[in-house]
Amino acid sequence: MSFQPCVIVPVYDPGPALARTVAALVTTGLPIYLADDGSTPDTRQELQRLAAGQEQIRLLTLAPNQGKGAAVMAALRQAGRDGFSHALQVDADGQHDPAAVPAFLALGRARPGAVVAGVPRYDASVPTARKYWRLVSHLFVWLETFSLDIRDSLCGFRLYPLGPTLALMEREALPARMSFDTEIIVRLHWAGVPVLTAPVAVTYPPDGVSHFRPWCDTLRLVGMHARLLLRLSRRPAASKVPWYRVKERGWRVGYRSVTAVLRVLGPRGLRLAAECLVPYFFLTGGQARRASRDYLGRLWTRFGPLPDLPRRPGAGAVYRHFRCFCRATADKVLTWSGSRPGIQVDGGDLDALLALHGSGRGAVILGAHLGNLEMLRALGRERGLPGLNAVVFSENAMRFHELLNRLNPGFRVNLVQVSAVSPYTAIMLQEKVDRGECLFIVGDRTPPSDLGRTVLAPFLGEPAAFPIGPFLLAHLLRCPVHLMFCVHDGERYQVRLTPFAERIELPRAGRDAAIAGWAARYAQSLEAACRDHPFQWFNFFDFWGAR
Repeated sequence: MSFQPCVIVPVYDPGPALARTVAALVTTGLPIYLADDGSTPDTRQELQRLAAGQEQIRLLTLAPNQGKGAAVMAALRQAGRDGFSHALQVDADGQHDPAAVPAFLALGRARPGAVVAGVPRYDASVPTARKYWRLVSHLFVWLETFSLDIRDSLCGFRLYPLGPTLALMEREALPARMSFDTEIIVRLHWAGVPVLTAPVAVTYPPDGVSHFRPWCDTLRLVGMHARLLLRLSRRPAASKVPWYRVKERGWRVGYRSVTAVLRVLGPRGLRLAAECLVPYFFLTGGQARRASRDYLGRLWTRFGPLPDLPRRPGAGAVYRHFRCFCRATADKVLTWSGSRPGIQVDGGDLDALLALHGSGRGAVILGAHLGNLEMLRALGRERGLPGLNAVVFSENAMRFHELLNRLNPGFRVNLVQVSAVSPYTAIMLQEKVDRGECLFIVGDRTPPSDLGRTVLAPFLGEPAAFPIGPFLLAHLLRCPVHLMFCVHDGERYQVRLTPFAERIELPRAGRDAAIAGWAARYAQSLEAACRDHPFQWFNFFDFWGAR
């Protein structure tokens, strides 16, 4: 891509700062588009004076006043028609330091497909209210993109690649006024355009004229963020994409946020942060909402009414499902960080689990995405029980486990990642079983391979796909198999451990039928656990569609 930049300056009665801004930009040697957004006659006359004898200055006029966004879009379109590849937007009110132009152009030349967004470096002239409002807006943008790529969405000093920017303007109706700067960069990020950042010094000159109307423009910005969040929740969901190919949203941001909140505000602050995130995931997780409602509806149809689900589930039940998931996630983090006030794991069959581990006889423990199995591994580390191994398959699971490992380096101990059930996998795990260790494996997700084998089993009124891997592994390891859930019950977690099979035999003749029988038995047990704890099965994917 050839790099042919220009400068665009939206103009609406900026006062004496206009002449200083244009004079500084003329020294860059770049063509300059001055987009007059319906200014007064005095400003129009000043623009004519500045352009006189300056071939690099090109005037555009909008009448009547339409808004900053309209002026910027008009200049971008004209620059595209004139053959430029990039446009550097600069405000006319003298706030931005023109000395930053070379650095922005250098970044644009090195990465021509990216937006280069300015990150303000303020001096003492910035109004305090403006600074704090920007922080609120940044928070919204980080939620809308679930990344920290956009460091400042309000800064009007940025370099646009015209190709993707003009294409976006053709597809979407962008706002014409002050919210334009924020919405266009969020939508470019959604479209996959990389966002680079660079610092720019910002000052508020004494003779500067601001057209920011606190109440009106703030309401517009709030409305824009509400619209973006709603649009995010309605974005097409890849319902046919397997669960293991769905990228977890913002795990790097999540790690930084979790560690920062835990360090500054402690366990209570982390729980409060988890509560605050529930509305975000509820509003933006369209696919997860549909999956939750489908699951709860099937559960109610088969077993309802239930004590926790007295009527056909609606939006309130789905929200409660999300809330339970966020609470369980916070509990995992607190447990592995070594700080878990109010979190107890006892009662139920905990003693039976400890006895099983102490017997010296290895076992496979089948679990599910129900409750909080991580509590048990944390308990094992706490009590000096090294032989409680978690077998995980997906990259997403490993990312979350990496977060926990950073909180507590001991977490990675006894974490086994496998990509498929293979002879090597069986040998590695057999060594652990022979040492009397236990292997935790979940059986309610399809295998992380496009060729992974599944078997259909009745689940909540309709056949669903269950992986054959856990049953095949148990057959190869020739050890006892137990079924276990760790569910939240009141103020503590209760362990539910039941024998599943002394040994899983899969004869050569009729092997498929035998696997189907074991899968049906597992599905029946999971069904009963979901009936007793309807909001603790955290499978937010189209479980029945996976077949």
